[in-house]
Amino acid sequence: MMNSILDGPARSEPIRVLHVDDEPDFGDLVALYLERIDPVLQVTTVTNVEDAWTHLEENTVDCLVSDYEMPETDGIELLRDVREEYPNLPYILFTGQGSEKVASEAISAGVTDYLQKSGNREVYELLANRITQAVGHSQSERYATLAREQLQSLFDQIDGFYAVDGEWTVTYWNEQMADRTGSTPEDVIGEPLWEVHPTISETGVEDALRSVSETGETVETEAYLEAADRWVTIRAHPVGDNVFVHSTDVTGDKRRVQELTRRNQRLESVARTLSHDLKTPLNVAEGRLELAEETGELTHLETVASAHNRMQNLINELLRMARQEEFEKTTVELTELLTEAWAFAETGDAELRIDVAETASLRADESQLQRIFENLFENAVEHGDAERITVGSGMSETALYVADDGSGLPEITKDMFESGVTTADEGTGYGLSIVKQIVHEHDWEIESTTAASGGVRFNIKGIESLQSASVDAVSTKHTG
Repeated sequence: MMNSILDGPARSEPIRVLHVDDEPDFGDLVALYLERIDPVLQVTTVTNVEDAWTHLEENTVDCLVSDYEMPETDGIELLRDVREEYPNLPYILFTGQGSEKVASEAISAGVTDYLQKSGNREVYELLANRITQAVGHSQSERYATLAREQLQSLFDQIDGFYAVDGEWTVTYWNEQMADRTGSTPEDVIGEPLWEVHPTISETGVEDALRSVSETGETVETEAYLEAADRWVTIRAHPVGDNVFVHSTDVTGDKRRVQELTRRNQRLESVARTLSHDLKTPLNVAEGRLELAEETGELTHLETVASAHNRMQNLINELLRMARQEEFEKTTVELTELLTEAWAFAETGDAELRIDVAETASLRADESQLQRIFENLFENAVEHGDAERITVGSGMSETALYVADDGSGLPEITKDMFESGVTTADEGTGYGLSIVKQIVHEHDWEIESTTAASGGVRFNIKGIESLQSASVDAVSTKHTG
């Protein structure tokens, strides 16, 4: 089934890559690495420009990757030629002949990205990532353009029209306006505009109409009519002492664009989360497999199975996020969940202290709640060098805190919950962003402050039914 334009590109479609390199063995190696790193990539390798053009003319290509130095031409010249025929095709220069001059020429010619060759696997992983990013960006721009064209077409068809005289008395009111407002022409003609159409009072529409009346100049604007919960675009122009108003209801289109934006943001969030939160169970599984191989002790495989189960749960949750399904809230035993989160988090030799009642529970999506604590635990150790982390509720029945004895709040406190913000050299900057997103989707709030120990304290507020959390609290210790 064909997707709607507003649905964006289908994520399951392959990304077709054309790789141009005069060294066939190297071309085969690149294709092997890329398709192994990301199965969605389908790589075709050619060794000369003539074959490249033939392939471009006969096949669909989502991204072109080219060497710089080739017998017949170079990658910059090919780039210039490709840009004339395929101005929006992502083009990545992947070369061993790197220099500032080459990079400058490539940028001037419209290259999408530039990478230097290496035998290191990390370079191929980076190339695969750059390809998927470039194609995703190109597709997003294309679909955004189509969406704008579709919306413009709708704007041209869904019109309302009315007119007023110099005293703001309605002199004309068409059927589209009648359908929109529920007031017929007979109801409004001859009546003051502000009385029969009160939803535009004290809005951008009123400002525009009064501006036309005072200046005699045409005004175009878009405004939100709060009283009617409606978005409109208007074009108001003077005709003698009268003001003619062409009004288009764009509420549906506005909300579809907002939904498209939210959907794209959700998919970006899923991609970030996938790369961030799967790291820990993957590392656990990898480490235990190595131990099993070295020692022959099969008990390590139980931990591997548990890690795989955790990864499957994360993947299911990410699919739920991508489909925008609601959280499945259940009653969660807090102490048990904290222990499980600590077991999966990479916390080294740090110690966890749980200062809540053993029977404490709350209503939440269990898997998502565990992700909150896993990320907060790892953040305390990775960014704050914490040795002890405490989870408690104090005397509150609607809040929890996670406090550590680490190095304290960073200078970037204001932006610490934003995506990509990190103080660690190898950090992704997505952990706290993920925490904030999950907290907000539970209708809770989170803030950071300085803990009594001098470290960082995160307060999660607005929790409903945190049962028994302030009664007979106990402290339990867990070491990493």
